[in-house]
Amino acid sequence: MAHRQSVTKTIIARLSQALPDLVKQQGGLFSVTLTVPELQLHHLPPLKSNWFYWGEPNQRHYLLGMGEALRLSALGTRRLQQLSDQFERLRESWIQLDPDQTGLHATAFTGFAFNPDDPMVQAWEGLPNAAIFFPELLLQQTADTCAITFSFTHKDPLRASLRSQHLLQELIDSLNLDSDPNPVKAILSRTGATPSDDEWISQVSHATSSIRQGTLDKVVPFRRISVQSTHPFDPARLMASLDDLHPSSILFSVRLEGSTFAAATPEHLITRQGYNISCDAIGGTIKRAPNPVDDMNLGKTLLSDPKSRHEHALVVKGILDSLKVHCKNLSAARDPSLKRLRNLQHLWTGISGELDRDTTLLRVANDLHPTAAVSGFPSASAERWLHDHKNNTRGWYTGAAGWLDNRGDGELAVLLRCALLNGEQAELFAGAGVTRESCPIAELQETELKFGTMLEALEHA
Repeated sequence: MAHRQSVTKTIIARLSQALPDLVKQQGGLFSVTLTVPELQLHHLPPLKSNWFYWGEPNQRHYLLGMGEALRLSALGTRRLQQLSDQFERLRESWIQLDPDQTGLHATAFTGFAFNPDDPMVQAWEGLPNAAIFFPELLLQQTADTCAITFSFTHKDPLRASLRSQHLLQELIDSLNLDSDPNPVKAILSRTGATPSDDEWISQVSHATSSIRQGTLDKVVPFRRISVQSTHPFDPARLMASLDDLHPSSILFSVRLEGSTFAAATPEHLITRQGYNISCDAIGGTIKRAPNPVDDMNLGKTLLSDPKSRHEHALVVKGILDSLKVHCKNLSAARDPSLKRLRNLQHLWTGISGELDRDTTLLRVANDLHPTAAVSGFPSASAERWLHDHKNNTRGWYTGAAGWLDNRGDGELAVLLRCALLNGEQAELFAGAGVTRESCPIAELQETELKFGTMLEALEHA
C-alpha cells in the first residue's frame, strides 16, 4: 500500500510541475502526458469509477479512460456530423504538453448506436445515442511505452490535481490487485430469446421472400438472448478472458451510469492515419474445426460458397460506394480472403484509400455506417425493412465505438459479439446476413455460432 501511494505522489508531483506551463496557454481543453514505467496495462482492471476501454491484444495496444473532463453528445440523422463539428472546434484549442516526449497524443473515446433515433431506454439506459468522451485520466499502453494523460477544461491547477490524484490512486490500486488464481467457473442458463427460434425462421423466410420480389438484395436481422449466471459477472475478468481467447479481435468496454457494455469484434469500421484510411469488409461466416485438414476444408467451402460470396460482394460494394465521395485512390482485393477467429472464420476484404483534405473521420463514418455487413443492401431499402420489422432498435449493438486523438486520427470498430451486463444477468446480440439463397435454419445456426464468442468468455467472468 505504501509503495502504491508513493507512486501516486510521484506522478502527481510531476503533473504539478507541468501545470504552471500549461495554464499559461490559451485553450479550451488542456492535457499533460507523462511516461509511467511504473505501470503496465494489459487487461481492464477492476475499477469502481466509470471507464472506457479499448484493447488490441495482438498489437499490444490498450487504452483506458477514467472520469470525464468533457462530453459531447448528439442525436438524430445528423448526429455524427454534429459531433465532428464540435470535435473539430474543440481540437483547434486542445492544448497538450508532452514533457517526457512520449510521442503519444491526447485521446478521446467515442461511441454511437446503430439507429440515430434510438432513444436508448430500458436495458440501454445510461448509454447515450452518440457521444465523444474526453477522459480525465487516460492510460495508454503500446508495445514499448506506457503513458498517462491528464485532461481538464479549467485552469485551476489545485482542483485538477486533487481530482486526478483520486482517480490515479484508484487506478494504481486496481492495477495491483491480484486476480483469483482459481476463479469459480460460472454456470450459465438461458432465460429468454427474442425472437424465438420459430419467430426467427418466419422472419428470415419473410426476408428472403422480399429479396426475391426485388425490394432489396440483403438484410441483416438480429437476435437477442438473455443469460443468467450463478454469480455476478465481473467485467474485468470478462475482458481478461476475451483477451486470452480472442487476441486477434478488437476489445471494447464501457461503463456509464450503471450500464456496462462489452464487445469483442473482428471488424474495423474505419481507421485513419493522416489522410490514409482503411476499412474491413466482412460478410460470410462458417465455423472452425479442431482438425487442421477439416478446418482448411471448411475455409475452402466458405470461399467457394455462392451465397457467401454474393453476401460479401454486397458489403464490399456498399463500402466502396460510401467512400467514393470522400476518398481517392481506393483499392480493394478482387477476391476475399479468410479471417480466422477462435470459433469462426469470415470472408474478409481490406479496403484502403486516401481522404480528401477537408474530410474528418466522423464525417466519413456518417456515410459509411451502417455498412451492408450489419444492415443490408441497398442501405435505404434494408433500413426500411428493419424499421418495418422492428429490428432497428439495437442500442450500441452494430453501432460503432473507438477513439479519436487531437490530430484527428483514430479508429472505429463495428460493435459485434456484444454483451450488456447487469449483475448476474447479461443480454447477448447476434445477427446474420440474409440473401435470396438463405436457409432460415442455417442463419439461426450462424447466430448461435456468434453467441458462442461471448458465452464462452462469460463462463470465466
